[in-house]
Amino acid sequence: MQTEKFDIQLLYGGATHSFFEMNEQEYATMAKEVHKKALEKAFSRGLPIYYSKNGVVIAEFADGKRFVVENSEFVKPYTENS
Repeated sequence: MQTEKFDIQLLYGGATHSFFEMNEQEYATMAKEVHKKALEKAFSRGLPIYYSKNGVVIAEFADGKRFVVENSEFVKPYTENS
């Protein structure tokens, strides 16, 4: 029985070759595409994205509203001065 070799691509980004073979520009392009698709997927489901900035965990919604997250709860709106 002969097996065929299939290229496995990332779910997000559609990489044309291995992550380990990418140069810096290819990596940056791939990272932007992955980020964009992750945002689209979360926001289309009404979910926020979570990230950390200056040690503060932030939940951001599709409408641009951002909240500080502590112990898995939104505790207050996030502003740059929070």
